[in-house]
Amino acid sequence: MELIPPAIEVRQVAKAFRGPEGERLPVLERLSFVVPPQQFVAVIGPSGCGKTTLLRVLDGLTPPDGGEVRIFGRRVTGPGPDRAVVFQDFALLPWATVLENVAFPLEIRRVPAPERDRRARAAIALVGLDGFEGYYPHALSGGMQQRVGLARALVVDPQVLLLDEPFGALDAQTRLVLQDELLALWQRRPTTVVLVTHDMAEAVYLADRVLVMSPRPGRIVEEVPVPLPRPRDQSVRRSARFAELVEEVWTCLRGFVRL
Repeated sequence: MELIPPAIEVRQVAKAFRGPEGERLPVLERLSFVVPPQQFVAVIGPSGCGKTTLLRVLDGLTPPDGGEVRIFGRRVTGPGPDRAVVFQDFALLPWATVLENVAFPLEIRRVPAPERDRRARAAIALVGLDGFEGYYPHALSGGMQQRVGLARALVVDPQVLLLDEPFGALDAQTRLVLQDELLALWQRRPTTVVLVTHDMAEAVYLADRVLVMSPRPGRIVEEVPVPLPRPRDQSVRRSARFAELVEEVWTCLRGFVRL
C-alpha cells in the first residue's frame, strides 16, 4: 500500500531580509510543521512575527534562506498549480470583470477559452456570485470582492489553499458570513487549507488546529488542537468549549504581546 505524503512539510525554514542600512533582519527561524491532506490549519502570532512571509514561502513566491518546504512530497522551488492564495486586499484587476478576474489564472495556464469560461462560471456560482459575471470590482461590496478572490483561487482546483487574513478588511458582520461560506465550500470541496489570521476566535472557529508563532524571528512554539465537531455554525461560539479553546490560544500568545 502506497503511503500518501503529508500535504505540507515545512522543515527548519529560515528567512531574513535586509534593513535600510544593510543589516540582516531575521524573519523566520527554525520553523517546522506538518499538515496532513485536507486539514484546515490556522497560523496566529504577534504582529510582525513573519506570518505573511511564511505564507509566501509556502506558495513559492519567496524562497527560504534555509530549510525547505514540500507539497505532497515535492520540494517547492517557486509558485505552482497545486497552490492558490487569497489575499486580504482582494488583489483584483480593476479593469477586468468578475468573469475575467476569475478566469485570469486559467488564462495564464493557457487553458482554452471555452474550458476557461466554463470553469470560471462554475467557480463564480460556487461562491454565490452568479449574475455578477459582467460587473467590475468597483461596483462590488468588500464582501463580494473577497468572494471573487476566493473564486479565483478555487477555479484552479488547488491541492493547497493559502489564506492571508482574507477577512481582515471586512466589517464584523460580513466577516462572520464569509467564515460560514468558507466552511461550507471546504465541506463540499475538501482541500488542505492554511489560514493566517490575527483573530483568535476566527482561528478556533475555522481550524482543526491552531499553530502559534513566536515574535520575530518567527517559529512555531505552540499547537492547539481544536476538537470541535464538524460541520460547525456560529452557535458553536456560545459553547463553553469554544471559549476554553480561545482562552488557550490567548494564553499561548499573551506572553508575546507588547503594548
